[in-house]
Amino acid sequence: MPDRSMNLRILSTLVLAAVAVGVSAQESAAAPAAAAADKTLLYVLGTLAGVQAIIVLALSGILRTLGGMEGIGRKLVNGSRSLMALPLLLLAGSVHAQQHTPPATGITDEASFWWLVALNSVLFIIIILQLGWVRTLTAIAAGEAAPAMAPKAPKGPSFITALWNKTTRQVKLEEEKDIELHHDYDGIKELDNVLPPWWLWLFYGTIAWGVIYLVNVHVIQVWPGSTEEYRQEMAQAEVDIAAFQATQTNAVDENNVTFTDDAAVVAEGRTLFTANCTACHGADASGSEFSVGPNLTDDHWLHGGGIHNVFKTIKYGVPEKGMIAWQSQLQPAQIRAVACYILAQQGKGGATQKAPQGEVWKEEAATPADSAVVAAQ
Repeated sequence: MPDRSMNLRILSTLVLAAVAVGVSAQESAAAPAAAAADKTLLYVLGTLAGVQAIIVLALSGILRTLGGMEGIGRKLVNGSRSLMALPLLLLAGSVHAQQHTPPATGITDEASFWWLVALNSVLFIIIILQLGWVRTLTAIAAGEAAPAMAPKAPKGPSFITALWNKTTRQVKLEEEKDIELHHDYDGIKELDNVLPPWWLWLFYGTIAWGVIYLVNVHVIQVWPGSTEEYRQEMAQAEVDIAAFQATQTNAVDENNVTFTDDAAVVAEGRTLFTANCTACHGADASGSEFSVGPNLTDDHWLHGGGIHNVFKTIKYGVPEKGMIAWQSQLQPAQIRAVACYILAQQGKGGATQKAPQGEVWKEEAATPADSAVVAAQ
């Protein structure tokens, strides 16, 4: 005889589910008529979820009834109770969420749609499972005998094993005596194994590729040879390097630096020189008898003149004479600006300039930019 308390719980759950669906419908009807978006599809999905929940509850009651018959299927039913409770909790949460207007930053209609789709999918899967359990328990309760299991045929080798056997043609251990060559070297015997098919495929593939390469490269010359490929790759590399360097404003070093008398560059160099170099070379770069650094406005240079040498001296410094390497504090473009400013001051030293030091620098003919500047002065 079914448990009355169980029936009461089933009935109360059904009533609550019906009330939840009713509340959902009432809240939907109470929504403002001037809603921005049509939520009919959401209401349909919510109603469908409620109907499916009622079906789940009804089927759970049937399962409990069948499971209570002399303990048949009780373990199956008990194990499924937690699964049946999940959609009810989700349904209760969605109904509770419909009882108030969500804030502007709350869940969107699109998110609600996909949540309801997922909920309906879960409920549908549970209904399918419950119908299967009902069918099984009904058959057991009716005393139907389970069909006799036919003897299973022995399984053959798996796909991977069969593929391995085909690609290696490896002889079974118990059949190795058939391929012995009767060569005995201190107990070590030799087997007449065939070459593995995978090795033969690779070998034949290299032969085929060699023929294709020979015809395309040396006969009809559709493909470029290795020498031509090298030339093309080197030419493309030069183009890529030039394009990359054009995008790098600070990609300047002592090898590719160039002099410019652009007013903006010289002004930037003057600002940097005043901030970092006047203590040793004077405010006008000509120094004085008491300055540490040499005069930078005459034609004598200790470490070579010209844009390349001046840039290199500023970049790496002269540590043995107290000049630091500025590459860690100035960007390459800034070092170039300072070097351009220094070269622009050639011949502009004041009356108190420091005596010449080093050797007279003459610009080579290949790079006459600095000498042209000096001559212009």
